[in-house]
Amino acid sequence: MNRVIRALVAATVALGGVVLSAAPSPAVIKVREWRAAHERQILAELIQLVSLPNIASNQADILKNADLLTAMFEKRGFIVSRIATPGSPVLVGRRDASNAVGTLTFYMHYDGQPTEARDWTIGQPFVPVAMLGQARFDFTTTSAALNPDLRIYGRAVADDKGPIVAFLAAMDGLAETRATVPWSLRIVLDGEEEAGSPNFTAAMTANAAAVRSDLAVVVDSPRHPSGLPTVFYGSRGVTGAEITIYGAIGDLHSGNYGNFVTDPAMALTKLIASMKDEAGNVVIKGFYDGVVPLTASERRAIDEIPNVDQKLLEQFGLARSEHPDSRIELQHNRPTLTVAGLQSGTVGPNSRNAVAATATGRVEMRLVNGLNEKTQYERLVAHVRDQGYIIVTGPPDAATRRIQPKIARITQGGGGFPIGKGNMDDPATVMAANAIRALDQRLVQMPTIGGSLPFSTFNDSLAMPTIGLAVVNFDNNQHAVNENLRVGHLWEAIDIFAALITMSRP
Repeated sequence: MNRVIRALVAATVALGGVVLSAAPSPAVIKVREWRAAHERQILAELIQLVSLPNIASNQADILKNADLLTAMFEKRGFIVSRIATPGSPVLVGRRDASNAVGTLTFYMHYDGQPTEARDWTIGQPFVPVAMLGQARFDFTTTSAALNPDLRIYGRAVADDKGPIVAFLAAMDGLAETRATVPWSLRIVLDGEEEAGSPNFTAAMTANAAAVRSDLAVVVDSPRHPSGLPTVFYGSRGVTGAEITIYGAIGDLHSGNYGNFVTDPAMALTKLIASMKDEAGNVVIKGFYDGVVPLTASERRAIDEIPNVDQKLLEQFGLARSEHPDSRIELQHNRPTLTVAGLQSGTVGPNSRNAVAATATGRVEMRLVNGLNEKTQYERLVAHVRDQGYIIVTGPPDAATRRIQPKIARITQGGGGFPIGKGNMDDPATVMAANAIRALDQRLVQMPTIGGSLPFSTFNDSLAMPTIGLAVVNFDNNQHAVNENLRVGHLWEAIDIFAALITMSRP
């Protein structure tokens, strides 16, 4: 049997990841049948977990989540330890198999993005509700199979508590159907991902023996907009900078002093506009230098992905993309420069007729293979200098103001992630991709996703073969109001976890 599997893996690599025929394993089919009989039980556990507030900056709430998750995983036979960090703890679960063929490590995170309850129009962040279309739906009052288009609304339901519950349900289904689990399992739950995981890599390298395995599966991010099962082999890095432009020492009447004093808001917008051309390309000197080109396998994988550009434009209400001659998946493999926010003066009914004393903008840069945060930040600072600005580290003093007409303060954003880049042709990642593809013979393989997460911790710092797994619906509103999880995606995630946990090793 192993010779057959090895041949299949080799053929898959040669064909660029295409498998001509496959079918779910008997173990997955049994788990699917078990899930159909226990859907309400699974959703009840999801709602219990989502009901716990988990904003990354609230340590007390994060610890309550850690306590509940510890109990949930211990119930499934995991030995759970808690790694202390200067911030939130990392939970590590261990479950060893008899005569194990190897070890798999699954990464997920249990913290969530900040949000304001008053902004939600469907439910509340930590009072989850079920919706079918535009109507609330009480799934506890019916015994019929649940509509897969049912959605659960709540903060972190998709990012990343839904995947955690899907994993737990897969473990339940395998246990209840007496399936053989050939792999020893490690679970890593990060409590600071939404804050940039500032302590995560240090915690993992200090405890490498507890988490190192034959394959790391990083479970985060939404599926490709085509809706197909999705894996990825890298994530972009991210760093940011806040730029403050200084004018007069205080706000001034716009009639009396307009055309006399520098308008910091105008200067800031002009400065930011100087960083990109009309075609959307970043013109900061050296911004694209060092970018590693896609491999032949990676380009082939992108060519095989359904093109969703027009679908996205229609959904977002746009006439065209910034780069209409290049599909979105190719743009995920280029560095970006975007504006995260601008602040100066006043707007709305309480707006004042004044020239503001300062203007501040935050720009964000996503990094791809071959780039690093330090170099890209230095290129940004050099560009600001090239526009004639003197760079200060704090509010300028009177002497500086009298001799320097263009003053900017730049601070690099805290947190952020380095780029992570795996190998889609590694036998371990091919094995995992084949196990998922067997479920319906279609699979989106993304060389790099647009977002950022601690992919590099496993792939680079711990030198483990690493694959990313995206299981939630792409329209889940993560990081925004009305975050939601489509139930059909939750069911399919259970299948995927069952397939990975029971897959054969070549």
